[in-house]
Amino acid sequence: MWTDDPAGGTAQGQERPEFRVLGPFEVLVHGRPLDLGGPRIRTLLALLIANAGRVISVDTMASALWDVDATPGTPRTVRTYMSRLRRSLAPGAALGGGDLIETRAAGYALRLEPALLDAREFERLVTAGRTALAADPVTAADRLSRALALWRGDAYEDFSGTAALLAETRRLQALRLGALQDRIDADLATGAGEALIGELTALSDRHPGHERLWGQLMTALYRAGRQADALDTFARARVVLVERFGLDPTPRLTGLHHRILDNDPRLFPPSPSRPVTGRPAGTIRNDLPGDIADFTGREPELSRLLSARDGVVHTAPTAVVIEAIDGMAGIGKTTLAIHAAHRLAGHYRDAQLFIDLHGHTSGQAPITPAAALDTLLRALGVAADRIPLEPDARAALWRAELAGRSVVVVLDNAADAAQVRPLLPGSPGTLLLITSRRRLVGLEAAHILSLDVLPEATAVALFSGIVADDRPAAEAAAVRDVVALCGHLPLAIRIAAARLRTRPAWTVAHLADRLRQAGRPLAELSAGDRSVAAAFALSYEHLDEAGQRMFRLLGLNPGPDIDVPAAAALAAVAPAEAERLLESLVDDHLLQQPATGRFRFHDLVRQHAQATALADGPAPARTAALRRLVGFHLHTGHRGSRLLDQQHPPIDVGEPPPGCVPAPLPDDTAAMTWFDGNHQCVLAARQAAEDAGWDTWVWQLAWTLDNFHYRRGHLQANITSWLAGLAAAERLGDVAVQARAHRRLGLVYGPFGMPAEALPHLNRSLALAGEIGDTLGQAGVHFVLALHWTNEKDDERALEHATSAQELYGVLDDGKWEARAFALIGACLSRLGRHEEARSHAESGLALCRESNDVYGQADALDSLAAIARETGHHGEALEQSRRALSLWRHLDNTYRQAGTLAAMGDAHQAQGHPDQALEAWHQALDLYRAGNLHPAADEIEKRAANAEG
Repeated sequence: MWTDDPAGGTAQGQERPEFRVLGPFEVLVHGRPLDLGGPRIRTLLALLIANAGRVISVDTMASALWDVDATPGTPRTVRTYMSRLRRSLAPGAALGGGDLIETRAAGYALRLEPALLDAREFERLVTAGRTALAADPVTAADRLSRALALWRGDAYEDFSGTAALLAETRRLQALRLGALQDRIDADLATGAGEALIGELTALSDRHPGHERLWGQLMTALYRAGRQADALDTFARARVVLVERFGLDPTPRLTGLHHRILDNDPRLFPPSPSRPVTGRPAGTIRNDLPGDIADFTGREPELSRLLSARDGVVHTAPTAVVIEAIDGMAGIGKTTLAIHAAHRLAGHYRDAQLFIDLHGHTSGQAPITPAAALDTLLRALGVAADRIPLEPDARAALWRAELAGRSVVVVLDNAADAAQVRPLLPGSPGTLLLITSRRRLVGLEAAHILSLDVLPEATAVALFSGIVADDRPAAEAAAVRDVVALCGHLPLAIRIAAARLRTRPAWTVAHLADRLRQAGRPLAELSAGDRSVAAAFALSYEHLDEAGQRMFRLLGLNPGPDIDVPAAAALAAVAPAEAERLLESLVDDHLLQQPATGRFRFHDLVRQHAQATALADGPAPARTAALRRLVGFHLHTGHRGSRLLDQQHPPIDVGEPPPGCVPAPLPDDTAAMTWFDGNHQCVLAARQAAEDAGWDTWVWQLAWTLDNFHYRRGHLQANITSWLAGLAAAERLGDVAVQARAHRRLGLVYGPFGMPAEALPHLNRSLALAGEIGDTLGQAGVHFVLALHWTNEKDDERALEHATSAQELYGVLDDGKWEARAFALIGACLSRLGRHEEARSHAESGLALCRESNDVYGQADALDSLAAIARETGHHGEALEQSRRALSLWRHLDNTYRQAGTLAAMGDAHQAQGHPDQALEAWHQALDLYRAGNLHPAADEIEKRAANAEG
């Protein structure tokens, strides 16, 4: 086997099957290659190896083998291949002590000892090498060299076209490059220089976007006595980073450049024969990377950090000051911490220390607390032979060395609170600045500073400062577009501005157009492993499996945000588990929480989540998740709509999809609250259903939204939903639904100020209802036609249709709707001057609605009685009836009808000679109409108010 380390895996003397994926794919038994069979058998085994210990579903296997979704015959074919594979592995299984492939309910899993796979042995040796790097670079170099020697080519190189293996291949390749850089760091730590120049020159040419390689090459050249070449290498690196990737050199690389210019002796490791025993008196250790010349904004945050020194430099300090700066990838945490540390450096006479903890670094594991302590202690001048091996003893020595000193320490890129906790000082006098992508709520003594994206003005200033020419000032609107498309994220803005700066032929508008193209923003903002997408990918890679799955599934959410019950349905988990995962993603700054219980992505993170879902999630699983989410909105919304108006006949929406549990809505108040919070999400679900071809759900979601839309006056949204519902019903050939859709469209177009569009829909609805003998539908159309002709001031026609509706409801013995028809007849008669008949019908309707506890009908009848009173000059009575109606509309939370009643009250006040009260009522109505984008109604009220004020 590969290891001779007692802490490693199986010893070489034992004969076991060896799996090799770091190059040409091989399975060795007794040192000889095993004949596995054809390419599909080999692909199947490679997939199992890449996911060793995890269950792989039949659908995933089918997708990898045939690049298609599962068919009815797929499971049988996969089982056949699995049987062949087991027979091929039989000699190895026998030697290994049992069947290597386990059959599970959800698929298959490979039971594999880590030491039997070269990739796992590689990872073990890399981890061991990195652990030893700070304390014992010689041992670290040996282990890392042995790890790299396991590679015989590219990972899974026989399967370069297999999408299911792409993520694992990229992960291993990134680890290989990281291990190579770690081995070079270990060589440098032992004093190497000139011997590394050739290797580093080739590596920096092959991987020009990796600043770490440029820095290592600069160090090696400097140690070889080639200071001018080291400085020239920095100049070349800067040109390559700017021109090819749109990036400026980081503070770490510019800091190394400054040290080379200054002939800093720290560029050579301490001589083993003369270990460092302490720094000369008065010498200040400054490890801070160079400050950012174009630092922009963050005034409130910077002010807070600068004021933190008051907690450590006043005359009687009592506590260590710890500032934990967190935020999403690319938000500018490190930039702010370094800038603040430079501003504060003069207040800390003994040292300014910086260490990158590599909590989120591509191809590199986070530094252990013990290794970090070793680095920090050496930075304070502690001799190597004084540094204990035990982590607790190192932490104690660190605290002792800081006691009585004035030090600012920047702990950059922390993985979590556990990594940082052993590094905390124990006495006052030290300011600790910590940056992390994860919110370090576990550090009880820390002051948490969470960074948000930049305000527009600051984002524009940052962009303009980096471009540094006249184009931003000449195209101010385009600059605002660019920073908006960058999501006001500093890293994205820096990359976009750097690209424009190096392309003088481009205009800002051209850059904005490139970013605006569908699917392009992340592509335009990518620059190797330091791109925006790469930064997000690192955050994603550090999630556990459940967190990664939730992140991917959230990328499928078509709505602008999501709540816990919807996320639970999306992922088919319990609400408590969904909330835990969502909150964890918030802590990792991959998700935002704009309000309690609601979660959303930053725009660029959403794009990354969508891409990750498409790349890593099987198509059947994505479809099932989306069906659960759309089904959740349908079934929850259906229950909510029934609570809002139980007079409308219900529809049958069937059972929710498996794993989907609708949100509980106990009453109509809860229903309105849910619709208010989820309106855009339900609209997005309807659009998703339309895109997926789920036509039945399309019209059912239109029905689900109808009552809410009418209550809130969202008439344009209702029109859009029912037009989609009508098209879906036509595709389904469902005449009854077509009649319903035409009727609802006719109802909505009228108040929206489009009567010419309303009438054809109503006439078509009446004809279709007659064709299929739908008496209830015909009654409903007559009722809406009465409203239509009322709006058109043709009260004779309105009365004719209202009477027809009442008669049909009477035939159907539908007392509730017959009562509403009576009230409508009363309003028509009143406008025709038949006031006594009108009052009789309206009062009959009100009485019947009270008997059936129809609150909506009661409010409607009261509005009719108020109108009759106004027509007959009884304005005081009209106001009283309107107040009673308004109270009921407010109880129903129907803002659209509230507006109409308030407008009528304004008319009554005006008729009484009370212009101030009239204006107050009209302005309230105007606000409600404008909130619902009901411009025709709003314009009419505005005219009345203007005439009164004039």
